[in-house]
Amino acid sequence: MTKEAKKEREREEMRNLILEAASSIIAAEGADKLSIRKIAQKIEYSAGIIYHYFQNKNDIIEHLLQKGYQDMVSGIRSAQSEEMGGEPSLILKQSLQQFITMALKEGSQYPNVMLNDSPAVLSHTSVLFRGAAQERKAIGMLCHCLGQFQHMKDKDQEYIELTAQVIWSAAFGLIIRLTVEKELPEEQSEALISHHLDTMLVIANQS
Repeated sequence: MTKEAKKEREREEMRNLILEAASSIIAAEGADKLSIRKIAQKIEYSAGIIYHYFQNKNDIIEHLLQKGYQDMVSGIRSAQSEEMGGEPSLILKQSLQQFITMALKEGSQYPNVMLNDSPAVLSHTSVLFRGAAQERKAIGMLCHCLGQFQHMKDKDQEYIELTAQVIWSAAFGLIIRLTVEKELPEEQSEALISHHLDTMLVIANQS
């Protein structure tokens, strides 16, 4: 390995260390409580070192959001396999299942970030504004799937987007409650998720 390659690897390792520490703090305390000082204490480095890699706290949050969103979109895309033969009901159900599963794996970090109302965070997490399908890939993918339902083909894009936003919000609400009520028996959690998916298919088929 060349000297420059080694330095680059060390830089990447430090960036990942900072991001992992920030993620841990957000999960435990929320995005509002994140600070450069807390990150420095956690990784046992000076605050000055962190500023060599990130401009400020918001820059760190933005990197975490971008990575999390990219992982979420990739997961949803992987759920939309060709094995489903383009059947919209199967694609919608599998996509929502993947969304819920991935969000729950994040634990408390997911709601702590998604419920943050600061403009910096909302610029990445908001999904209910008009035109969200063009700016948020996950909503755009959901709209595309809904548009494949036979009865949706005569609906305008605004109607489809509103339906997607409502379905996404319902899934988000379930994720939040399952995260908060984490002592629920696994059987009950699975039953709720399954019933949610079936209910969303009813909505998609009748909208």
